[in-house]
Amino acid sequence: MTIRIVWLATLLNCCFLFSFGQQNNLKGFHIKGHIEGIENGTKVYLHDVDGQIKIDSAISSSGDFILKGFVERPTTCWILCKDEYAIIMVENTEMKFQSPINNMRLNAIIKGGKEQDLQNELFKKQNPFDKIVFSTYDSLNKKLFSNGDDKKRMLKIFNEAQTTSQDLYVEFGKRHPNSYFGLDIIYRNRQRIGKDTIETLFSQLREELKSTNKAEALKVFLYGELAEKGKKFIDFDAETLNGIPFKLSSLKGNYVLLSFWSASCGPCRRENKKISQDYNRFKNKVSIVSFSTDINKSNWQKASKSDNIRWTNVSDLKGDNGKIKTQYNVQAIPTTFLINKEGIIIEKFIGLDEDFLNQLEKLMGDK
Repeated sequence: MTIRIVWLATLLNCCFLFSFGQQNNLKGFHIKGHIEGIENGTKVYLHDVDGQIKIDSAISSSGDFILKGFVERPTTCWILCKDEYAIIMVENTEMKFQSPINNMRLNAIIKGGKEQDLQNELFKKQNPFDKIVFSTYDSLNKKLFSNGDDKKRMLKIFNEAQTTSQDLYVEFGKRHPNSYFGLDIIYRNRQRIGKDTIETLFSQLREELKSTNKAEALKVFLYGELAEKGKKFIDFDAETLNGIPFKLSSLKGNYVLLSFWSASCGPCRRENKKISQDYNRFKNKVSIVSFSTDINKSNWQKASKSDNIRWTNVSDLKGDNGKIKTQYNVQAIPTTFLINKEGIIIEKFIGLDEDFLNQLEKLMGDK
């Protein structure tokens, strides 16, 4: 039994909620917050998760702070302080935030509008299991087990709690399909839910929801061509960091390793660095293409430099809901495809596998 290291947005419970129509007449959001256990002058940030930008920041006084601004629609954000974060569903209304600095993501109490109320309802269901997930994962990372059997016991606890939390998350989304919240959950778990169920849920959407990026991406999933192992690759157009146009079919006739990643994804960054360390071993055997799912070009650029990406490095800057990412049916990152010289996808790797490069070499050697 193992832990597969992937960057699942669902672990963050990233959600877009309903009631967008009521936002239009409001002037903006006003978050009055308090974080227990921080020093005077500690900075607090409000970060748009999907937009990948800082919306506001404040300097705390006796733990108190105020964040304000305007959002076009209910927006999933992080409140960041030191090395801690908590998720807040920002809408244009008065909101309250309270948490100790330790384990903010598990201990924050947030009040606001209907969107936050819906998130709070799910949080209460998931929180007992999420606490087990985070504490067990921390213990495993610190190797706080006495022997192999104790490690297996902890892994079992981790996997069972994570599965239960995820089941609650998906079922909650299916019960609220006609909402930003439910729509986000459905898109992020589309492979698990299945096309027939999603098509039924999709038909229930209000018109304003059908025009969102999430709904457009779901249409691609439901009715478009999707990349699959054993089938020919799907061609696409993108650009490099320097703005040079790139077409995947330009590499036809070579082995191609196509990897989807983002600057904020820890396992993705580890995979980049592993490839970089062994780049000379593979550069004459396979054409490597890293496809960034970032929206923020600056983040993409900084991460690429830090990870020493020396191979083809492209993006459409469309983020999590981009058409190319959806066509390749990428739900968790890193997700990597190996395409043979005939243009057929012969393997799909999901998550970071420490033996990934050895597996890659064997697959190419067998062909």
